[in-house]
Amino acid sequence: MSDETEPAADDVTVSMEITGTYDDVLSRLSPTEERRQGVEPLLQDVEVVLETLERMGEGTRSAVANNLPTETAAELDAEAVVELLHVLKRYDLVVLEGNTWKPKGGDEL
Repeated sequence: MSDETEPAADDVTVSMEITGTYDDVLSRLSPTEERRQGVEPLLQDVEVVLETLERMGEGTRSAVANNLPTETAAELDAEAVVELLHVLKRYDLVVLEGNTWKPKGGDEL
């Protein structure tokens, strides 16, 4: 065999099999560190706003706020939505064209 196919003498290979129910396996693979308290509701609200904008295709801040489901952790009025959208714009997740917000799509990449 050539050197390309043989592992080097100092390489280490480890294999592990985890069996059990889906939830048990997932809990073993999940990080043991918890997120900072209070961050999870924020991340869920960000996902809700992004999913709403994706479902709409585009919209003004008021339209996005009016189309949000009621399950957000924080009360998101039009002003709060635009503040969040500006943050998402900094992360290149949404674009602003005039006063219309759009999810970042294939033609903006």
